[in-house]
Amino acid sequence: MRATVYHGPRDMRIDQVPDPIIQAPTDVVARVTHACICGSDL
Repeated sequence: MRATVYHGPRDMRIDQVPDPIIQAPTDVVARVTHACICGSDL
């Protein structure tokens, strides 16, 4: 799957990563459908 990966300051890239898997009974896989950045974060 494709994901935004943080490599360092000012270095974020869209990379191909393995699909997440559930490894423990307390794990969950959540799908993010919307996200935003606050203007003050820029």
